[in-house]
Amino acid sequence: MAKMRWLLLLVTLPVLGAEIQFDGELHLAGTFKVIVTEVAATSGQATLIVLRTGEVIQVDLRCEGARLESPPIHARRPCDPERDPSLSVELGDTIVAATDLGGGLSTTALVGPREPGVPSLALERWDNVEMEWVPAEEMEPALFRFVLDDRSLDTTCERDSFALPVAIGEEELSLTLVEGAPTSGAFSVEFVVALEPREGALWLQLVTVDGDLLAEVPVEEGTSVVGRRGEEARHARLALLPVALEPAELAIPVCCVGEIRVTTPEGADEVRWWVDGAARSGDLALPLCADAPRSASVVAFVRQGLVWGRAEAAVTFVPRVRLSFVDAATGARPAEPWPCGLEIRIRADEVTGPAPVVMVGKLGPDPRVQELTLAQDATGAFVSAPLRPSDLGACSGDVLWAQFRDPRGCYTAYAILPLR
Repeated sequence: MAKMRWLLLLVTLPVLGAEIQFDGELHLAGTFKVIVTEVAATSGQATLIVLRTGEVIQVDLRCEGARLESPPIHARRPCDPERDPSLSVELGDTIVAATDLGGGLSTTALVGPREPGVPSLALERWDNVEMEWVPAEEMEPALFRFVLDDRSLDTTCERDSFALPVAIGEEELSLTLVEGAPTSGAFSVEFVVALEPREGALWLQLVTVDGDLLAEVPVEEGTSVVGRRGEEARHARLALLPVALEPAELAIPVCCVGEIRVTTPEGADEVRWWVDGAARSGDLALPLCADAPRSASVVAFVRQGLVWGRAEAAVTFVPRVRLSFVDAATGARPAEPWPCGLEIRIRADEVTGPAPVVMVGKLGPDPRVQELTLAQDATGAFVSAPLRPSDLGACSGDVLWAQFRDPRGCYTAYAILPLR
């Protein structure tokens, strides 16, 4: 009889200006009112029907100022506390409200999500010392979680879920947040941040607590993890271990051994070296040697605890210094044997470090050795000031010699000049 009466109401002619409507939006697990305006009556009834289930209830309308109002009606799910009056609904249900006042009036509305309250998104890190979740200001190898409070996402009596868009560097993915308890509206997801040096790069990884890889990107300057819900975003920039190599630029003569050393941090737990993209063994220091001139790029991945850092150094394998005697006037290679009274210079080629210091003297007893610092000329070569072999006590039949000793003690360069 109640359904039949409601159908008759829909075909009657309403009074001009009279209106029935819902007071505000219909929210799941919320309350709403039915109001009737522009009618002469001071009381009445309204019938409400859930179209999906056919559930029907009637509510009294009472005068409130210039209109008639129903009491608050609860849009109740099976798991919500029972109130009277109430309708059992699901998200998206259509509710019809009708009354015979005003000649017969009706209206419909859809049940929307729960009112969100004050939604909030947080990114937290598990503190192994204090044994509690703390706000995550930086990203490092640890256990993290996104926490979202938003009751509008609580749509069923089960534990609902929500896909949160997340960006890790330039890669985008979604993490499934699960409601902690049915109807709580509090969602969270835990994940692990890990760092792994591989193929000459440091990789940032997001991993599930069960060890499944979610995403990975090579670490770049400013790499962050960002979660976003609407206009609200939470992000944390990756914190890396400060690493310093010494020297940052190194020139090593061919067939000599040099080394690059990790100076920061002191006493690293692990160091992985890469030279021109190839893995090399070494600990805090990496020995380097080459048999031909070339350039090399050295990368060190350094770990202390769970945190990794990265630093680079540039290495150049340079030719050995070559010494020669040249005509002081022309710079040309001198004729041998050279007149002991004519001026000569000592020339050094392939110099890559500071101005070389050479020793010069004559072979045999009383060598009268002198130390000379060479200076760079307009051609880029390093040459000594002019000198006469006779100033060193050398004369016809003697042999003049010059020597350069590499500051590292790796090799010695010689040149000789017979005299007449």
